[in-house]
Amino acid sequence: MKNAKADAALYLLTGLIQCLETERPGMISEMIEGVEGDRASLPESIEDRDHVEQIFDEAIRLLTRANTV
Repeated sequence: MKNAKADAALYLLTGLIQCLETERPGMISEMIEGVEGDRASLPESIEDRDHVEQIFDEAIRLLTRANTV
């Protein structure tokens, strides 16, 4: 399902992250490591784990996309 508001937010956020990366090289890689670390430290009993995992997946996709452009 297409969502223009979400896609616009993703577009702007990606551009912002890329601008910040030019000012602070390595920032995106550090953010990816942080997301992966947060995921690894999730308690086993977290409520709605599938949804939380999807959030981490999307964050990694966004950061990876921003890091390759």
